[in-house]
Amino acid sequence: MRVVRRTLVLFFVVGLTVTVAQMSQSGHPHAKGAALTYAELKNTAAALDQARQATAKYQDMHAAEADGYQRVGGDMPGMGIHYILTMEPTRFDIQKPPILLYVKNPAPQDGYSLAGVGYFWDAPEGPDGQPLNPPFPKSLALWHRHENICVKPHLDNPHGLTEAQCREQGGHFIAKTQWLVHAWIWKDNPAGIFSPENPALQ
Repeated sequence: MRVVRRTLVLFFVVGLTVTVAQMSQSGHPHAKGAALTYAELKNTAAALDQARQATAKYQDMHAAEADGYQRVGGDMPGMGIHYILTMEPTRFDIQKPPILLYVKNPAPQDGYSLAGVGYFWDAPEGPDGQPLNPPFPKSLALWHRHENICVKPHLDNPHGLTEAQCREQGGHFIAKTQWLVHAWIWKDNPAGIFSPENPALQ
């Protein structure tokens, strides 16, 4: 078991190193941000390894539903289908991501497989346009927010309703979400593990 875990950590360290290199070569807007230390890289890889171990059971979409995750929105290009546990978590828990990202896959019985996870971070915006003191290094993770979200199971377009329309349909309206980041820990993302969208999703 220890050998397997060490192998997974090494895998993530190598993958994250490649991501940093790609970001620097492509002129990523955060490539000139805070320098990445070895400790930060190692800790991030270990954290993502914990996330993989904790969410392995959610390869089965029914297991996610049994644990309270609900589908919100349709199949979004580059982001798949979002299963939400909560849009307003009270704390950050690497082993309990509030969002699961699924992609169409004809192999499983339900036709979907787990591609990634999403995390929220509640913090003020810093001078660089990113949240203060995020749990992942800023040189790796690009955080974003959503505005005017209607949280309602199976809603095709959670962005397309006003607050009044959302409440009329029994939804929960959020004017602006906490900071959000995607982590593509179950399906490789050529744009980077923390990229908002995954071009590999077809």
